[in-house]
Amino acid sequence: MAHKEIDHITGTETTGHAWDGDLKELNTPLPKWWLTIFWITVVWALGYMAYYPSWVIGDKNYEGYSKWTARGDVNKALESARAKLAPSFAKLQSASLAEIRNDADLSRFATKAGKAVFGDNCVACHGTGANGVFNGSGYPSLVDKDWLWGGRLEDIIETVRVGVHSEHDDTRSNTMVAFGGEDGQLSTEQIKNVAGYVLSLSGNKLEGADINKGKAVYLEDGGCNACHGDEGKGGTADIPGAPNLTDNIWLFGKDNVVQTITSGRHGVMPSWEKRLTPAQIKAVAVYVHSRGGGQ
Repeated sequence: MAHKEIDHITGTETTGHAWDGDLKELNTPLPKWWLTIFWITVVWALGYMAYYPSWVIGDKNYEGYSKWTARGDVNKALESARAKLAPSFAKLQSASLAEIRNDADLSRFATKAGKAVFGDNCVACHGTGANGVFNGSGYPSLVDKDWLWGGRLEDIIETVRVGVHSEHDDTRSNTMVAFGGEDGQLSTEQIKNVAGYVLSLSGNKLEGADINKGKAVYLEDGGCNACHGDEGKGGTADIPGAPNLTDNIWLFGKDNVVQTITSGRHGVMPSWEKRLTPAQIKAVAVYVHSRGGGQ
């Protein structure tokens, strides 16, 4: 049996380690209060791991006795919020547009709810302020009163519901055809001239363009005026969806008019009928209309 060395000053057994020959380490036992707390924490940790999800076993997660998840807590909170808002959404869904306009509380609720719906679904294309993003790249501003399919509340609701060039059976559709290319109706020179004329309608210029020749091309039978009108002020009830060319608002940028005439345009907005409830569609339309661009 190994000899136990006892420190003659403290009367405590040493570990056998020494520094510089004289400085020796005492084998002092841990305090009982510390050991008690340590074992309590061990028991607590084991109980915690048993009660809550904690381990991955094979390709599955151990759910724990409580089967608690953070997602579950979020879903409960969302369900609680939906339950509180349900009466207001039910009232909004059953109300006519005239009733929404004339009921200050309902209109206020629709605007606030619509802002939340817009933030969740629409900002990626229309921007956080509904003023469009990526200037000149086809994402329209909703605050400038320039509406291809109408800016009345009724029109906005319908556009949100069916979309534009979407897969919905009732989708809105009006394509800007390509006038250039090998099989195009216009030559490169004609396209430049008509682009110059179109830009002149809003006070802009295109260097090298013959505006008079461009106007003649614009007014030819089956030409640009068929959709945009003789004065370039946009679509009519018979041919909706054609933009106004006189207001200096350019969805794809005024510097890209030649490209637009040459290659055409085919913007897409998805239908939201399957993703949003009728009440949510009304709400987001009321919010968009309240931004100041509605008619």
